[in-house]
Amino acid sequence: MRTIKFRGLRVEYKKEYGQTPWKYGNLLNNTSIGEVGEGLKHYSYSIVKPETVGQFTGLQDKNGVDIYEGDIIETFAILASDLIDVMPLEFEVKWNECGWIANGALSKYQCRISKVIGNIHEK
Repeated sequence: MRTIKFRGLRVEYKKEYGQTPWKYGNLLNNTSIGEVGEGLKHYSYSIVKPETVGQFTGLQDKNGVDIYEGDIIETFAILASDLIDVMPLEFEVKWNECGWIANGALSKYQCRISKVIGNIHEK
């Protein structure tokens, strides 16, 4: 079964408390991401910027990094007929009615995910 989880950029975070700009967990509403501990013993959430919320695709890059909607991935396009690597390409990960796509990928190419190199919200 695929893991359902989300991430979003926190509105506020405290680096001195070990917080990172990103909050990972369950989507509570369009502005909050949180997590519930085992046996409901703890609960935490953060207010996030709604435009930065992205869902986990269920995929990882070659380094084991989770890939989320809005990530920019580096791929190597392979011409199906030649099976030759061409220059690296960058695509944004998006959802459409058919599933997760590398936005902009051409159908005559087969792409393999190399690595996550960033996301559309941090430039």
